[in-house]
Amino acid sequence: MSAGVEASEARIDAAEAAEVGTVSASDGELTSEQIDRGFFLLALTSFVFYIGFQIVQAIQPNFFRDVLGMNGAQNGYLIAIRELPGFLLIFVAAFLLRLGLARATSLSLLIMGIGYCLFAFAGSFGQLIIPTLIASIGFHSWLQLQPALGLSLSRHGNEGSMLGRINGIGFLGSLIGLVGVFALLTWIERTKGPLEEYQAPYLRGLFVVVLFSGVLGAILIYRFPMSANDKAAAAAAPRIVWRKEYYLYYALSFLDGSRQQIYFAFAPFVLVEEFGVDARTMTLLLIISALVSWRAGPIIGRLDDRIGEKRFLTIAYCAHFVVFLGFALTRNIWLLYAFYLGYQFLFLFSVGTTTYLKKIARREDIAPSLAMGVSLAHLTAVIVPIVGAALWSRLGYQFPFLFGTVFVIISLILTQRIDPERQGFNVYKTGVNG
Repeated sequence: MSAGVEASEARIDAAEAAEVGTVSASDGELTSEQIDRGFFLLALTSFVFYIGFQIVQAIQPNFFRDVLGMNGAQNGYLIAIRELPGFLLIFVAAFLLRLGLARATSLSLLIMGIGYCLFAFAGSFGQLIIPTLIASIGFHSWLQLQPALGLSLSRHGNEGSMLGRINGIGFLGSLIGLVGVFALLTWIERTKGPLEEYQAPYLRGLFVVVLFSGVLGAILIYRFPMSANDKAAAAAAPRIVWRKEYYLYYALSFLDGSRQQIYFAFAPFVLVEEFGVDARTMTLLLIISALVSWRAGPIIGRLDDRIGEKRFLTIAYCAHFVVFLGFALTRNIWLLYAFYLGYQFLFLFSVGTTTYLKKIARREDIAPSLAMGVSLAHLTAVIVPIVGAALWSRLGYQFPFLFGTVFVIISLILTQRIDPERQGFNVYKTGVNG
């Protein structure tokens, strides 16, 4: 039902755009029917993707600790390995983009599903390395391809709304996947016994389920429509983009990635290892997060369009600062739950950097620039988790989060320089303002 409502909204947007001549078959743009179909396919693919991805997010910390016997430091090292393909994404994207956005996305989802499926057969930290690298290649490719497809459906002024609606439907998929995991773990505990003793074969089976999620998503997105202008831009686009006009996007991507490495490597393990939170409770937290994100996604997207990226990202980074200090300074488990949910909610604000790029970039630069952004976000992917793991081992779990506040503060300072009207590529082409 939600997908139908969102598709109707996309149809209205397309009709409005057609009235002012921005959407028509004759000028090489998508027709309203194509936008409608593209929105439906991308939203449904995001829905299917998030079912599988959130299954992994829900069970991974406890699978690593309870089944494979890993600790927080080892998880940090595995994160460093996992993020290596993200750093190399500009080279992966240079190959994938030759296939076209839709086919590249389809292949990425298939690779990701295969990688996560192989987790089911791992018996130690060492045996996770190859599956982690395979899954990471697919996942990080999706990270830059999904917003590129969404932006291809948007028109000026509704970029945030378009991405927000797509993400909202994606989080509905998260909710369904997480509820399924929660129900399974509850059944195990009530019919078998303690989760730590009986959950292993079921957790392994869930990783196999993720393969089906990847395959279905690959089939769906393969038929995504591309306009003649977007096809021409993709054909003419440089495979690797580095332009001085986009320096602020690059810097924010780099800092966001460094901050995210801290959170995703250590926040779940703080709850699991330091406070003994079990898999069912972790899943319940993610269900709450998915429920909030599902309803808030479109609202956050519209807020980005209404107040602009500068104020939007300023709010986001101030909230990130509070969350990181909270993880570092509190020992109250309920407050930690709140900070954990807060960070999950703040993930919605990442649309701000994407819509900022859309406003300043050449059309043909958007997809490869998103790939460059993901690569820069992983430039410190190996170093930051290792530094964080060392801080955890020697000083305590609080210190990786104190380290992370440095990235948040610098991001907040740089955000004050955002001005899309002055920084757009047309300004540079005409020589105005430098």
